[in-house]
Amino acid sequence: MQRYRLTRHPIAMVALAVALSSPVAPALAQDSDETLGEEIAPEAGFVGEAGYAFQGESDIDGGGSLQVNRFDVGLLGRIDPAEKLRWSNSLFFSVNDYDFDGGGFAAADPWDTILTLRLTTRLRYELNERWGVFGGGVFMFAPETGADWGDSFTGGGLAGVDFQPNKSLFLSLGLAVISQIEGDARVTPQVAVKWVPHQQWTVRVGAVPASGGAAAAGEVAYRVTDPLEIGLGLLFNQRRFRLDDSNPVPDGVGEDNNMPLRVRLGWDITKQIALHAFCGVALAGQVQIDDRSGSKLRREDYDPAPYVGARFVGRF
Repeated sequence: MQRYRLTRHPIAMVALAVALSSPVAPALAQDSDETLGEEIAPEAGFVGEAGYAFQGESDIDGGGSLQVNRFDVGLLGRIDPAEKLRWSNSLFFSVNDYDFDGGGFAAADPWDTILTLRLTTRLRYELNERWGVFGGGVFMFAPETGADWGDSFTGGGLAGVDFQPNKSLFLSLGLAVISQIEGDARVTPQVAVKWVPHQQWTVRVGAVPASGGAAAAGEVAYRVTDPLEIGLGLLFNQRRFRLDDSNPVPDGVGEDNNMPLRVRLGWDITKQIALHAFCGVALAGQVQIDDRSGSKLRREDYDPAPYVGARFVGRF
């Protein structure tokens, strides 16, 4: 009976899985450890991704408003140095351009343009046809333009085990230990799921298409035809970054969190190139500013914000 309910209600499965994987976000600070799904990388080659998203104007509690233009590019490369060994490396770079207006939290423009650069390296060893183990490192920089890159560094390691009992189900569970900008390192779980209950349906947790490096994500997708897929997903974004010395809080720390609920339309233009268009609403928005030692100065929620975007993915 339980299996039947999960199959008939995959959205509930995603909501639960996102909740389980969400604790990863604070540990990784800015984004998740994978930009692109490792399983889509060719055995020798690269997968590239580039996208843009516009987050519309939203009122901040206590006064002021904000809107954001977000740009990102990602690259994943994979090689198999031995028969049972896989080595993958991903590089992710994003630009988040904030536009604050009004008083309250937005007074004096608490920050402008935030950059994020993240490198992840990961080794996976196949124990047998069903089980594998993995480990790797995460290295990240997240400064405001003009801030010291060295003061924006965070990093750490991750390790875990994965299990694939059949072709329709993949499970992964691990731990990440990642430092924080002006904060204690955190040990948090990592959860990834890919479940295909039917040839036209896919449930994904962790790496989802066109995520833009979300810290945690879940999606239910339906393959309408061979080239078209539509997905309903929930993402969690946490961005924590170093501010520059000309900021109202010199060398302080800023943070922006939200949970976008979106609809995605994926189009496989060719076997090598895909286009993803998405729209939705960013829920549970929150901005925070800390002083240079990490002590919280102010935290405010902001209203749900509409957002829309597109992303290209290419294999080569």
